[in-house]
Parts: sequence; structure tokens; C-alpha cells
Amino acid sequence: MQFVRCFAIALLLAVASLGLRAQTSTGEAQFSTSITLFSTLAAINAAGYDAGMDSPLNERYKVRSQIREALAQRNIPCLPELKAFYKEHRKATDTADLSQYISFGLLAGGPPNFAVNTADMPPDVQSLAGFSDLLARFYKEANLEELWKRAQPAYLAAIAEYQDPVINAIFEADGYLRNTSGSLGRSFQIYIDLLGAPDQVQVRSYRNDYFVVITPTSSPAIDEIRDAYLSYVLDPLSFRYANAINQKKALQRIAQDAPALDLAYKDDFSLLVNKCIVKAIDSRLMHGSAAQKQAFIDNAMRQGFILTAAVAELLPEYEKSQDAFRVFYPDLIAKIDVKKEEKRLKNVEFAQSAPARIIAPPAKLQLDPAEEVLVAAEGSFQQHDIVNAEKGFKKVLQQTTNADLLGRAYYGLGLIALEEKRWDDALSLFQRALQATPKSAIGAWSHYYLGQLDLKAGNAAQAQAEFKMTLATEGASARARQAAEEALQATSSSSGDQKP
Repeated sequence: MQFVRCFAIALLLAVASLGLRAQTSTGEAQFSTSITLFSTLAAINAAGYDAGMDSPLNERYKVRSQIREALAQRNIPCLPELKAFYKEHRKATDTADLSQYISFGLLAGGPPNFAVNTADMPPDVQSLAGFSDLLARFYKEANLEELWKRAQPAYLAAIAEYQDPVINAIFEADGYLRNTSGSLGRSFQIYIDLLGAPDQVQVRSYRNDYFVVITPTSSPAIDEIRDAYLSYVLDPLSFRYANAINQKKALQRIAQDAPALDLAYKDDFSLLVNKCIVKAIDSRLMHGSAAQKQAFIDNAMRQGFILTAAVAELLPEYEKSQDAFRVFYPDLIAKIDVKKEEKRLKNVEFAQSAPARIIAPPAKLQLDPAEEVLVAAEGSFQQHDIVNAEKGFKKVLQQTTNADLLGRAYYGLGLIALEEKRWDDALSLFQRALQATPKSAIGAWSHYYLGQLDLKAGNAAQAQAEFKMTLATEGASARARQAAEEALQATSSSSGDQKP
């Protein structure tokens, strides 16, 4: 762990933006603060948000009470209007009340305007129409920029508590999943904010961005952060293998009877399945005896995560293999025996309430229609369902002008052409994929397959040039580089044809 510790220290020395970054195989994980979140929560604190003010955790950093006191002493003309807005938009619970403003703070632009197009936003942000203009006035009239600067030492201290554990937890999760394929532009962002009620962990998934927001906690929420990261990696797989998951959907009705299970999991079976996988992985990663691990699984089952035990029994098979988890995922889903689990669940007595720490479930991964079709097509291809994969890839070409999505669709069609030995079609499709997204992982693999097609055509020199382009491509994955290096070695030692 010496490398991890040195890496964390180096990161702390570069805190000009109060950010901590860890490069993972699925993209960049960043732990930092947000002036937009700070401003949003400062505004609702001034307007009447008092949840958790009696918690002793507020005394650890003191920043929430200090900000509230400072705001109370300032002349803020828009404050009556802000209080009226907050009162009008109060939710039934403190958690739901805070949740809508966290969503706003994640999606709105920065100061001084805090611009947000509510028409393109999730429902909880749409319901806050008009808050951007009000927050912009409050930011200026309350001089929040000065309060933000005064709060920096407290925020830096909070981040320092988390830095090593967060990096270690994410690296541990990545190591277990054996991820090497890249994230296709997705990112994982952790924010800490000291102005919300303590002991909350809220997770959001908006298209390519995954967010975790934590407030002051009685103990560092490392397990929750690792679980959020695991969910971030697994979410796209639930889209890719939606058909396989739906074959187990008969079990969803049993989860409906779990009082402690959040409605988000009851309403979305794929979200529940992935959370059960996360819980099962937790049981494999946790330090403790076999009895302690079984107790963890049993508790997850009682909370309503009804497939935790089934997945935990299947994970040793994955651990003995050499495949990445994304490769094992469809087999894992397929091996869940519905009748066996129905029998097991008859003996489970569901808990009546959730644990004390409030952990909001992640929103369902948001994809635009073309990307949703694309991910499903990629899943069909990996399951060797060529007919539906080809239909999906072709549909994407008609649905979007997004270069990244077009590149992935052309690439998928190119792989199908290779499988069907339509060499000329494959050549044209990989060239189109390359034109659409030349610097990406898809571009790197397109160069590789173009090289293999050149070899088949007897053009070894051109093939070598393509393999070298794979190595030179900015977004090339480790697997693509390895394949290109092996192909270069083979072409330099032999003049024989190689099949793509």
C-alpha cells in the first residue's frame, strides 16, 4: 500500500481546488467540494432548513452554525422571498426536502447565475423552477463568495479525513471487478458538504456522471462510497443484459413485501438486482469470520435485498476464473434459480425499518434513447444474439448524430461483419467507426481490426501501420495495446496471413 499512501499525499499537496482524484480503470474518481452545492444549502439554511441542527456532529467542523450565524447578521433583501419559496416547496420528510436541493446543486451551473434548464432536468429539479434566479440574488446579496472562502479550512479538513480510505476503497472495488475496458466517458464524483443534516449519503446517476454526496458522518462513509462505486460500474451492465434480468423478474413481487426496502428498489428490478450484487461483493470483501459474513448476508436479505445470498454463493466461481466481472455478469444472472430463491425467501423475516444512517438509493441510470438502444445491442452481441444486435446497431444510426454513439454502432456492426466473414463490409464499417471517434478506445480497436483485415488481404506493411496507430491512439485500452503489440511481433516474424 506504499504507492497508494504516497499517491494520496501528493494529491493533498495539490488541493488548489480542494479536489482529490484517483485514476481508476473505469475512469476518473474525484472527491471534492462544490460552490454550487454550498450556495444551495446555505440558501435553504437561511430560509428555514433546520434538520439535524441538534446533532453533536455539527460541532465537529462548526461550519454550519457559523454560516447560519453570519447570514443572520446580514441584510439580504431577497430573504423573505427565499423563505416563502422554501416553505412552498417543503417535502414530507427532511431527507426528501434536502434531496431535491442536492439534485439542483449537482446539475445547476456555478455562480453568479446558477443557470439550469429545468425542462431537461429530472422531476425533483423541474419542481424548483425559479430557484436559479432566487439563488443568484441571494449569492450576491449575502456575499456567499466570502463565506465560501472562509469555509475552506473546514472543508479541507473533512476531505483529509477521507482521502486515503476513499482511494483504497475504490482501488479495492476495481481490483475485485478486474476492470480493464475503460468507462466510455463516464465519471464518478464524490462531494462532501457540511451544511446538510448529518449522516446522509445521497447518490445520483445522470447520463455519464455518477455523484455521491455525503454530509458530516459519525464514521467515514467508506463502505457506502465503495458501494456507490460498485453501482456505478454495474449500472451499464443492467442495461446491457436487461433481457436476462427480466427472466428473473418473478422474484420482484417478493421484494414488495419488505417494509424497510426503499420504493426505488421495489419499482426497478434491475436496480434491486445490482444492489444485491453489491451487497454480495461486500460480503466477500469484508474482513471477518465466515459467521460474520453470513450475518451480513442475512441482514441484507432481511432488509429486502432478496438476491444477496444467491449471488454470494455464485461469486466464488467468478473469483476462481480469470475473466473480468463484466464478462461473468450475464452468466451470474443466468445461474440465479428462481424456484430455489422463492423457497429460500419463504424463511426470511423482513425487517420493519432501515438502519439509522440515511442512504438514499441511486436514481436509475439516465440514458438518451439512442444510447439505451446501443447498450442493449452491445449486450445482445456479447450474448451472441447477432440478429437483435444488428437491429439495435442499425437503429442507433437512425436515431442520433452523436459521434461517440455512431462510432460504437459502426464498430458493433463491424464486429458482426467479421463474425459473418463479410470482409469488405467490415473494412468499411471500421473505417466509419474510426472517422466518428478517432481518439477513443473504439478508434484504437478499429485500427487493430483494420490491420487484421490488411493481413488477410496480404498487405503486411499496411497492417503494421494500423497496429502502430492502435498504440498511438490516445484512448487505447490496455487490452487493445497488448493485442496490437502481439500482432506487430507476429507480423515482423512471419509473413503468413492472420485471420481477424
